[in-house]
Amino acid sequence: MQIKLYTQYDQLKQDAVYNDFKHFVEETPEGNFFQTADFFEFIDDVEGYLPFLLVATDGGGNIAGSVLGVFQSNGNGVKSWLSRRLIVWGGPLLGENSLVEKQELARKLLNEIQKHAQGKAIFIEFRNFFDTSHLQGVFEAAGFLFKPHLNYLVKTDDEPAVKKRMSSNRTRQLKSSQKLGATIAEAASEQEVMDFYRILQKLYKEKVKKPLPHLNLFLKFWHSALAKIFVVKYEGQVVGGIACPVYRNKVIYEWYVCGEDGQVKGLNPSVLATWAPIEYGIKHGFDHFDFMGAGKPDEDYGVRDFKARFGGEEVCFGRYEMVLNKPLYQVGKIGLKIYQSIK
Repeated sequence: MQIKLYTQYDQLKQDAVYNDFKHFVEETPEGNFFQTADFFEFIDDVEGYLPFLLVATDGGGNIAGSVLGVFQSNGNGVKSWLSRRLIVWGGPLLGENSLVEKQELARKLLNEIQKHAQGKAIFIEFRNFFDTSHLQGVFEAAGFLFKPHLNYLVKTDDEPAVKKRMSSNRTRQLKSSQKLGATIAEAASEQEVMDFYRILQKLYKEKVKKPLPHLNLFLKFWHSALAKIFVVKYEGQVVGGIACPVYRNKVIYEWYVCGEDGQVKGLNPSVLATWAPIEYGIKHGFDHFDFMGAGKPDEDYGVRDFKARFGGEEVCFGRYEMVLNKPLYQVGKIGLKIYQSIK
């Protein structure tokens, strides 16, 4: 078994394994947007993101598994240094091997990830998109801790069925918002993306109280065929929106969403923004809409109740976490609490 590291997209594209890798992800049932060559290319030059890819091949040169991770940081100087983390969304991907072979391959990939992450990240987090219970022992043996984390997957079969699964309150909010003349559509200009981002900034500053990626990420998404940015408009003004990566006309994801709720009676921009990708998925034959997280099951989380009312299937694929530098991790946690208290 050979495992090769790619730290730049161009390295992968120029390698003989490139087309085989793209095919491998497409053919793997757990394949997803965040493990594709397309995402590698997209995020490669975005400020604050540093991706890498590990590809494992067997003795015959066939791809047996892969994992794509992204080093992230926020701001500059000390802030950047203390926010360094490695995030893996929806990985690793393992081929059609026996359970024992999958577990051994996962062990080797995790070992390579840990070696590559040393000195570059304070902690590693795997955000699972599918059931990895058969690998939990491998992760734990490697030093990772499993943490339960909920999510909702909304099947996008047909509109009447989708709305029937939604709460009556959600469908009522949709109707009242549309009756007031609010509309949802793909962002038509960079200005609309910027208007959406302005609302998102306010939300993150006042409520979420966590760092928000630079505007450039959203503008690049808007120019790309890899994602959709929908905006909610009322009386000609953008009052909400959502940024949604898409995967092979199969899955559409909620990555960032916001809405100026409570400003006009009966107007619910956040509900309309969330409905936009669900409706898009229905119209374009997608399998489902992925909320990409709904908090820890043992903690109160108002956003979870909001998401649950869209009638999705509740799953708990969880996350795996490993702290690489405990002193810096504790300092970073304190720094985040201070950031949240003063914003």
